[in-house]
Amino acid sequence: MSKHKKRHLSPAGFVLSLILLIAGIFAADAIIRLFRQPHAENIVGSGGFSLSPSSSAHSSASDDEAASNTASGSEESIDESGSDSIVLELTSADLTDGTLIAVDDSHPYAGSTAFTDFSSITNENVKPRLTSLPIRAEVTQPICDLFDDYAAANGSTNLQIYSTLQSTLESSGLYSNILADRDTGYSFDIGLITSTGEVVPYIQKHNEWMLANVWQYGFILRYPADKTDITGVTYAPHHFRYVGQPHAAIMYANNFCLEEYLSFLHSYTLETGGFTYVYQDTTYVIYYVPMDPSGVTTVELPKDTIYTVSGDNQTGFIITTTSGIDSNQTETSANEANTTDATNAETQSLT
Repeated sequence: MSKHKKRHLSPAGFVLSLILLIAGIFAADAIIRLFRQPHAENIVGSGGFSLSPSSSAHSSASDDEAASNTASGSEESIDESGSDSIVLELTSADLTDGTLIAVDDSHPYAGSTAFTDFSSITNENVKPRLTSLPIRAEVTQPICDLFDDYAAANGSTNLQIYSTLQSTLESSGLYSNILADRDTGYSFDIGLITSTGEVVPYIQKHNEWMLANVWQYGFILRYPADKTDITGVTYAPHHFRYVGQPHAAIMYANNFCLEEYLSFLHSYTLETGGFTYVYQDTTYVIYYVPMDPSGVTTVELPKDTIYTVSGDNQTGFIITTTSGIDSNQTETSANEANTTDATNAETQSLT
């Protein structure tokens, strides 16, 4: 009868077995955790818009466009008593504030004058004549972005922000034309800095970059040469106005001045359906709401609608949403759609 020799596990074998056992335990735990892991919730955000009616109805932020359900300075009240809707009560005071207000001799500016200035801007590419020049807080960041890219494209910044409000013009300065739009706080005039450091009037032939690119930053040339019969103001190549996005992109794509754009939007009401536009992968639906003769205009939006409101300073309000107010939205016409697609393609290539 043969005797079997008892095998003893060597120290090295024991350590190896122990390591394999521990590794197996960790692997099993990881597999269990994988299958038991809860699903992450979707998080939705949009710069410049608040996500629900419970957010603040007023904006005091700069143009990272601090989250707000209203245009800057707007005082509309929000009735949240209905669980399935947001009810806005817009007053005549709201008519005079917002990025799309059109100010002229017949419709002077009567909105908020709670402006900031350039004293807090340390960007070396932004060169105001005076740091005390008043400006809307929400416009400061777009101005910085605009002039940073101008400097990158041209090698330096040879432009001075010469004036903002009408009151900041000097009687013996570069410009003597009176522009009602200056009173809004959304605009600025630029002067050209020469090689000798002198500041001279800005004219188009000196540099085409501004006219071709300001729309990407939410600005427009307020008084174009080919729109004087509509604006009632002579060509002012030095005067730029902030209207925000997607409005600047739409105006650029269709060669609209501000007056033409507002008139165009009158066809897109809550009853007929909004104007749909895609800009930088976001779909916007824009509506015109006429001011009620009673002085209080009530607008009802679905709960959780992401929106901004701007008065037009004349007849009504522009509501810009990133979700539809109804299921019967009017899409852009074929020509508008073609123009929109071309512009969106251009926007992506430029940005």
